Amino acid sequence: MTHPTSWKRSRTAPLWQRLDPAGARRVMVDTYGDEAGAEMLLRAFLCERDREPEAARFWLRVYGALDAPRGRTPEVAAKG
Repeated sequence: MTHPTSWKRSRTAPLWQRLDPAGARRVMVDTYGDEAGAEMLLRAFLCERDREPEAARFWLRVYGALDAPRGRTPEVAAKG
């Protein structure tokens, strides 16, 4: 089975370096729907396993933003 080139590089693509957590949340929810949270946690796990703590923290922030109002990260939502 062959996969598109984008699939082969999807795990190593530095998406987290190009988007803010709110933008990443929007992309993930639009792409994965109800499974977006699981995908975010999987990405955080894989980044941690690959010794990329900054990327892992990013995906955990994106996951935390699932409960925030659309377009706002938990930190911004908490400030009012």
